[in-house]
Amino acid sequence: MKLLSHSMRWLSAALLAVPVIASAAPERIVVVDGALTEIVYALGQEDKLVGVDTTSVYPAAATQLPQVGYKRALSAEGTLSLAPDLVIASEDAGPAGILGQIESAGVTVASVTAKASVDAVGEKVKRVAALLEQPDAGEALWQSIQADIETVQASQLRLSKPVKVLFILNASGGRNLVVGGANTHADAIIKLAGAENAVQGIEGYKPVTTEALVAMAPDVVLMMKRNEHSMPAAELFAIPGLDRVPAADNQRLVTMDGMLLLGFGPRIGRAMKQLHEALYPAVVAAQ
Repeated sequence: MKLLSHSMRWLSAALLAVPVIASAAPERIVVVDGALTEIVYALGQEDKLVGVDTTSVYPAAATQLPQVGYKRALSAEGTLSLAPDLVIASEDAGPAGILGQIESAGVTVASVTAKASVDAVGEKVKRVAALLEQPDAGEALWQSIQADIETVQASQLRLSKPVKVLFILNASGGRNLVVGGANTHADAIIKLAGAENAVQGIEGYKPVTTEALVAMAPDVVLMMKRNEHSMPAAELFAIPGLDRVPAADNQRLVTMDGMLLLGFGPRIGRAMKQLHEALYPAVVAAQ
């Protein structure tokens, strides 16, 4: 028993003498989602990026990095060829099997929320900051984002009646218009800007009929500022159905950069402000 007790004391002392080596912070990162890439840049950690997905278009410097494909159609081989020690991906990235292959190769894959809300933006910022071991920078970034959001929310208190906004994802040359209904990023940003989504009773992004467009009666049409997703107001409001809505009277078409509008990243306050000002120019001018 004395021998066992002596051995245990020796082992305890030996274990205490072993230096504790902290896990190294990631140095080679692949990011799969444009909003998450923006957060990495906003945290000043872009020097660790070795690759991004095709939705990572802001800032412009991100487009010069090696790409691993569209976030829902990733390539395991392409990703692993960049020798990352960490892949940060939105929860809607995939395919799941490809992410599994990347993990099986010994690469850490971290999933981040893809929800469209102010709270989700905060969750994204803090999660990415934690993964990069930059919690203080993450907290400071989130506080600045909240300040931008609160400025827009204060302006919304002056609104007497919300305008009805119709988000059109794709006009397809005037046929099969696809609009944004409930539980979409478009629906979320419209409401955050102090407006009402003209699309009711539809979930997700769906094509609609001419009769449905007339019944929606939007005051404003909102589209992304991309060649394949937008068109001139005169052309848009000549489309059957859209030619009979209130927005056609004054050709009220608002276009915005797609990643800014729907990305729900660190520029969420700027997106809310820009859309709010475009929807309520008279209210903003009177402030």
